[in-house]
Formats: sequence, C-alpha cells, structure tokens
Amino acid sequence: MPFLYRAVGMGFLACCLIALALRLLVPLPGLLGYAPVDVGIGPRVTPVEVVIWYSTEKQAWLEEAARRFQARGETVGISPITLRLVGMGSGEIADRVAREDWSYAPRPTVISPASRLWTDALADEWAAFTGERIFADEPAPLALTPLVAVAWEQRARLLWPNGAARFWSDLHDAIADERGWSAVAGARGSGPDTPEGQQASRWGLVKLGHTSPLTSNSGAQALVLMVYAFHNKTAGLRVADVEDLDFLDWLETIEAGVYDPGSNTSALMQNMVQLGPGSYDIVLVYENLAIEYIASAEQRWNQPLRVYYPPATIFSDHPYAILDAPLTSREEREAARRFRDFLLQRPQQELALQFGFRPIDPDVIISGDDATNPFARYAGNGISLTVAAPVESPSTEVLMALLEVWEQEIRSLIPAR
Repeated sequence: MPFLYRAVGMGFLACCLIALALRLLVPLPGLLGYAPVDVGIGPRVTPVEVVIWYSTEKQAWLEEAARRFQARGETVGISPITLRLVGMGSGEIADRVAREDWSYAPRPTVISPASRLWTDALADEWAAFTGERIFADEPAPLALTPLVAVAWEQRARLLWPNGAARFWSDLHDAIADERGWSAVAGARGSGPDTPEGQQASRWGLVKLGHTSPLTSNSGAQALVLMVYAFHNKTAGLRVADVEDLDFLDWLETIEAGVYDPGSNTSALMQNMVQLGPGSYDIVLVYENLAIEYIASAEQRWNQPLRVYYPPATIFSDHPYAILDAPLTSREEREAARRFRDFLLQRPQQELALQFGFRPIDPDVIISGDDATNPFARYAGNGISLTVAAPVESPSTEVLMALLEVWEQEIRSLIPAR
C-alpha cells in the first residue's frame, strides 16, 4: 500500500508539473472569448489593436458599430481584437499619413476619410515618392451620402422660391449684392416698405458656410461643385477649368460670403444650430448631418431647416482603407479586415441607415413609407430618396490644383467674423 500511495502522489505531482509547463508556454482561454486567465505567471496575450482614423461625420455610427463588434469577442488566433477610433478631417488624415506624422494620434491601421478623393490622392502621392502601394486592399466603400445645402426655411424660400434649379447662380448673385437679403427680397417683388422686405433687411448679408477644403472633404467637394457649375459640366474637369480667370473671379465673389471655414463638417452643422439664424443662412454639409440636426434646430429656434440638393451633387463613399506593410503587421491587417466585413454586413448597414447614411448594401432598401426611416421622417424638410446624377470625381491632379488655387488666391479674401 505505501508503494501505491507513493505512485499516486508522484503521478499527481507529474500532472501538476506538466500543467504548469503548459501554462508557461500556452495562454489558456478565459471566460470572455480568448482573454487569458491571468495567474500572474507565464506569457500574456497581447491584443491586436486596430486604430482607425475616420472622418467625424460618421462618429455616431462607427462608435455604435465598434461597440457591437467588441461585444462579439473577435480574435486573431488567440489574441483579442481591440478597436481605437480617432476622428479628424479627411484632408488632415491624408496629409498626416503621407508625412507619417503620428505625433498626436497613434499610427493608424485603417483610414476612413469621407471620400475616395483622399484615398486616391494619398495613394498617388505615396506611389510617386516610394514606388510602393500604401493600401493592402482596394479601399472598400462603407456608405454613401451626398453634399447638400441646409438653410433656414424662410430665407431659403426667398432665395429659391421655385426650387433650386439655378442653385449656384442665385447664391452667387445674392452674395454679390452688398444689400444682402434686402436685394434678394427686392428681386422677388418685395420692396423695402413691405413686411417681407423689412424682415429681409434685418437678416443682413447672405452668409454661407463651408469647411476649409485644405483639411475637410465637404469643403473640397463644395469647390468641386462650384467649378463644375461655372463651366456647366458634370464630367471631364481639367486643370485649365480650375485656373480659368473668369471662374476665379466668380469664385472670389461666392467665397466673400463665407465666414470662418473650419476643419470639421460636424462642428459647422452644430454651430449653425447652436448659434441660430444669425450665424449662417446656408451651409454646405453632408446629408446625414442635415438629418441629424433637423429636429433640434426647430426645437431650439422654432424655425425649420430646409435641405436642398444642388442640380448636380457629389457623393462621399466613406472608403475603408487598410494600410499595407511595413506600416501595419499581418495580424493588424487581418483584424482590420474582420471589422470591415462586419461593417458591410446587413445589420450594420441598417444601422447606418438609421444614422442618415445611404447603405452601400443594395439589399437594404430606403423606403419612403417607413416611419422609422429618417428619409421618410424628414421628407417635409426636403430630404429626398432620389438625387440627381452626381458629377464625376475629379482626378488627383485637378483636386490638388483646386486646393492650391483656393489657398493662394481665395483664402485671404474670406472675411473673419
């Protein structure tokens, strides 16, 4: 019997030593997916962090989608995937990555500016300097949203009483006249002694808002629409169109009505609503931001907002672009692909719809009869299911020429508040 006791004891000790050796070499799965059981010894599992630099107008959607993704406990191998979202302007995203400037935000695994204007520009610039590609895969569009004009309804109906078919020319002429809204009222048959004329005189100058095209996608898109409109084109934009002297004179006039072009489209829309009709009469922003703020604007100021679609608009497609080696590791790229695929699944596309985006998934239908659908809910404010055919996205060469012209010729002419 003593021999049997010793044999059992030695066997138990051997099992304990084997288990300890395995613990030192292999992390064990824990209660939450494959989080390691931490007993204070052995190697720790390092999470695979996916850092996403994204344009801020999709913050609410991305944050909720990220929360859902993290709750799934996704892993690469046995390493848990963690997400870190960093919001900034689209132009700033492209510029910082091109310069490999990680000074105030961690190096991204993924960039998601508002439009492929910026991923195309970054890819072209990177290839020109390094001869290499910068993206591991073709950037995948996540959702669509057109650029729209948001205006206080009383002013918008005075400026465009019969619709916005002459959107840019009416806006240009209204800004050009130093009498401002009084001139608009007079042109619509309301003299200075009429109640309408007196009200318009209190509105002052026609105040337009758009973001800086140097850092923000919506500002760059606004300029693209302006040059297309001036030349009465929807495709085939050339550098010569941008540098045309007549166009530059026309652009200077419109930009004289722009105040404080900031770097953030979300902040511009928020400022319009918080500061009221005395701040901006009209702003050029994304459709989803218009949808987000329609209700709060009317509650705050007892005045409705009206949304107008330019005769030819431009869409943002929110590309999801994974950076390639050596900027990212194989594990980071795999984790980034998992989140991309998650965002393109139907539940997340339906979620995008609720936040005012047009889903990229053709199976997610935008219905005008669904009361829970924001496109139906705000149809009375001008939100439309159908949009005119968009303009052709300009080449990187044309975009860079347009930004250079604005910075050198126009920026200094914009009045400060």
